[in-house]
Amino acid sequence: MPLRILFVPFGSEGDVNPLLWLAEGMAARGHEPTFLITPHYGRLVQQHGFPWAPIGTEEEFVRFARDPRVWHPKQGTKMVVQGMLETLPAYREGFAMAGYDFDLVVLSSMAMGAASVAEAKGIPRFTLHMQPVLFRSIYDCPVFMEELSWLARSPRWVKRFFFGLVDVLFWETARKPLNAFRRGMDLPPLRNFYTEAFHGAEGVAALFPEWFAPPQPDWPPEVRQFGFPVAICLPRPLPESLEAFLGSGDPPVAWTHGSANFDIQHFQSRALAVSQELKLRCLLISLDPPEGPLPTGAFHIAHARFEDLFPRCRAVVHHGGIGTTAKCIVAGAPQLIIPRSHDQPDNASRIVKLGLGETLSYRRIDSADLSVTLRKLLASKTATSRCREFQTRVLAANTLPEVCDWAEEIARQLTFPTRRRCFGAMRRLLLLLACSGFLSASAFAGSCGGCGEKNKEGEKGQDSTKQSLAVVL
Repeated sequence: MPLRILFVPFGSEGDVNPLLWLAEGMAARGHEPTFLITPHYGRLVQQHGFPWAPIGTEEEFVRFARDPRVWHPKQGTKMVVQGMLETLPAYREGFAMAGYDFDLVVLSSMAMGAASVAEAKGIPRFTLHMQPVLFRSIYDCPVFMEELSWLARSPRWVKRFFFGLVDVLFWETARKPLNAFRRGMDLPPLRNFYTEAFHGAEGVAALFPEWFAPPQPDWPPEVRQFGFPVAICLPRPLPESLEAFLGSGDPPVAWTHGSANFDIQHFQSRALAVSQELKLRCLLISLDPPEGPLPTGAFHIAHARFEDLFPRCRAVVHHGGIGTTAKCIVAGAPQLIIPRSHDQPDNASRIVKLGLGETLSYRRIDSADLSVTLRKLLASKTATSRCREFQTRVLAANTLPEVCDWAEEIARQLTFPTRRRCFGAMRRLLLLLACSGFLSASAFAGSCGGCGEKNKEGEKGQDSTKQSLAVVL
């Protein structure tokens, strides 16, 4: 039986693509995906041919993304959580538009409003976590921000204390409004934001391989770990103008700092300056074009499929979002990560440990360190060799079928028993009504005593009711 599945991403294109990846896999098995998504990324869903309903407006998304505080090292996470809380009412409206007749809801990490609505409607939830930073551990502590890199080297009791402090001072401010939203749907309050809001779904998938972030003893027990959510397919043609640029000279270095990042001008100006200094061809990828005319050997494009583009680049300089990071690994492209906030510092740390690239603080991009670090990366035979090794690992993985199998298992084990219980309740109700009808017919027949005509009618009523009982049973 085909499953009706609602996909609800929250965040940038790096959060949308993994859900599209899984939707494609489920559609190939005959299931029916629908998306609840910001109109800003509605075009991506349309390109895949899936129906979708809007959450919020294009203007609201762009206004939020253009706020420089979203990318601030210390304020970024707070801004994203605030954005999540502000969209809570929109999820009730979105579900009302998309409907509630779904067998499974697939969620990105911060789609907590949709998770609560699904819980209220009894729809099983399947959360996809793409970033290791969402799995805190006293054994292998993520790098939450550059200033907290010392935490990974501290004693375990310090990490426990830090996590408890974060729960009280930060997550508690998010838990209260989320619980108020849940109270409006008669749901019980969440007691711990980390364990219940992030990891409280019926299925929780960690979509990154063990060699990238090994599982830890204190991860939530319901988590299953898979590989990166990347599509392995034949290269597709890129836009004609981009193809022309790529074919007109040596492979360029690609520079991008996030699909939803509009605070990009300074990064672009440094990219152009360093490219000219090192005599490299420069490919800029951003929604907003750079200011002024581009020099010879430089090209700008607003959007491109990284899985098709990165294999044709000499290296990639980027912000360290997990989607871009994973696609660099799949392409075998060396990467220079310049993180700013969110999961980016942690992803950068892991890339350096694996020997797949270098990292540089965003605060240092105005210094000579940027050109020195990029030159070092391009000259590194070790980085080139390691990139090929791990590219082979990713291409050999069989991630999509495994995730699809578990999604089907969650939906069928939790949805169909619920339907059977509902059918059982209806069956018992019909049985009760039928029995009531049988008793009424018997009483009617008995009251007629010596009246032959009415007695026969009573017997007919009994027979009819007995037939109804047989059908229900």
